[in-house]
Amino acid sequence: MLCSMKIRFIWAALGISAGLTAGISFAIMYQNYLATAIAFFSSVCASYLFYIHLAYFKSWMFDWTETRNKMIVLINTVICLIGLAGMIVSLVLAYLWGQGLTRDQLMGTNLWIVAVWCWMTFKWSMASAIYARQYSRKILRDREASTTNY
Repeated sequence: MLCSMKIRFIWAALGISAGLTAGISFAIMYQNYLATAIAFFSSVCASYLFYIHLAYFKSWMFDWTETRNKMIVLINTVICLIGLAGMIVSLVLAYLWGQGLTRDQLMGTNLWIVAVWCWMTFKWSMASAIYARQYSRKILRDREASTTNY
């Protein structure tokens, strides 16, 4: 396995564990259930990125149709844009509502923390869209090269 591929797997695995541990922490310690839900969803997005890397590495992606690859890119792009919009709205509302970052102010629904996990969701879904597109293009180039050689 190439070193860069190992790093991609490790990076996605860190995203999975970060989302899970943050979600548990925000639920138990801060009762910030919105941040909990978004942290868990961010973990799902990181899991999907891990799956995309695995599908490419194990050559499962080579059997996928071009339509499936395009849908993966489209769905992840939409999730990415929703995450970005959620982050912007959370930041604006947290500022307007005067929410702070002290331990006491973090209790309950604190939109500064929600913004962080919207950003993480944005990051993982954008990475999924980028890598799915990159891998599918490489697969198409390889297919074209193999049919040209005959």
